Amino acid sequence: MKRLIIFVAALLLVLTSSAQLRTSYFMDGSYLRNDMNPALIPGKGYIVLPAISGIGLGLNNNFLSVDNFIYSRDGQTVTALDSRVQTADFVDKLPKVGHLNLNTDIRLLGVGFSTKKAFWNFGANVRVHADAAMDQTIFYALKSIGNGTYNLSHVGVDGNAYAELYLGACIPVKDWLRIGVKAKGIVGIMNINGQLSDSYFSVTRTDVTANLRGTLRASGIVVNPDYVVGEEVDLEQMMVEPLENGINSGGAAIDFGAEARLLNDRLRVSLGVTDLGFVCWSAKSAAAAAVEYNINYRGYNFDTQELDMTSDGRVVTATAEGYTRRLNTTLNIGAEYNILNDHIAFGLLSHTEFRQLYVSSELTASVNFRLAKLFTATFSHTFCGRNRPGIFGFALNLHPPGVNLFVGLDYIDTSYVLAGDFVVPKYQKSFNIYTGLGINLGKNRF
Repeated sequence: MKRLIIFVAALLLVLTSSAQLRTSYFMDGSYLRNDMNPALIPGKGYIVLPAISGIGLGLNNNFLSVDNFIYSRDGQTVTALDSRVQTADFVDKLPKVGHLNLNTDIRLLGVGFSTKKAFWNFGANVRVHADAAMDQTIFYALKSIGNGTYNLSHVGVDGNAYAELYLGACIPVKDWLRIGVKAKGIVGIMNINGQLSDSYFSVTRTDVTANLRGTLRASGIVVNPDYVVGEEVDLEQMMVEPLENGINSGGAAIDFGAEARLLNDRLRVSLGVTDLGFVCWSAKSAAAAAVEYNINYRGYNFDTQELDMTSDGRVVTATAEGYTRRLNTTLNIGAEYNILNDHIAFGLLSHTEFRQLYVSSELTASVNFRLAKLFTATFSHTFCGRNRPGIFGFALNLHPPGVNLFVGLDYIDTSYVLAGDFVVPKYQKSFNIYTGLGINLGKNRF
């Protein structure tokens, strides 16, 4: 049963996608833009249904790309580990801290509608955030492997899963100013975080030795809180069947934002802060442990056709206490200028994520077409995040009466290389794709 839970969790990560699709921020018809700024509302009310209203795939990082790990030398395609690739050529292209994350929204229900004085929305989501961070030392060690000792103490992972119920409102304070707020109640499903400390691996002419030391802490519906402190255990012993120990964790969050429409509505400036909040993870469903692992690799034994390697490790339980974790907060600042009676708009979006292990920022420029009341389309380019020119985004939103269909992609690489019989993107490090189908409720009153 525990393996089934892990499989389902992994499947949900693959079948759902990042909630904050950059390319949709300036699309008037999209209900997704309200997730990035509660002051931005679609042109019509909507109903979001489970499964069909949000399906996709999302992966974001700042170092994994073909260009960083595949090189051309002497007419041949080689990896970064080839001796013909200089260490500086490889390492200098990589960030000081490499990070990788998954953001997932599973939309259970959503409704948005307008009254004479406000636009209201409410609903429920399940959200999953997963982060990993690693120091550049790891990449340097991969390339310059030889006699030496390499520090692994700056490696960490963090995962957070929770359900949220929300109620939001957008109010026109003036003809030119709207403010929005969204209050969220949170039910904690699962949190896990681990950090290596005093860890390293060393390389000599005869062997490679890794000494890993770290801490692990978790709380949630599959965590077993009943164990003897100081006991050596298998990690599976720290898990129970789902909901066996109940739901004990909760929290709250708020989104707020504003949009100012200036110069006869030609210039629109907006600011939104989302997920400003926390979850209190209960000690009633928490576990903690110290992890130690030692590995010694001496090569391959051709006589026995086996790896000549020994390893030993242990997981020692520790005292688990309740703890509070903030959510991954996002800051969006946007500006758009409209021409041709609002049919075309040029937008610029600053997107900053304050995650548990690091802070990341991006700048996205877009051209938005509103050629008819039935659909909108956007083309974008995301700068920063070590993106090269030629990394584009695209979104299309069809919103005729009764239907709201959205398809969007961020980080589309127009540069490709051949890898055997396959064509793969050359510079692309991240990938977001989103498609959803909602039901329109009618035109908003403001």
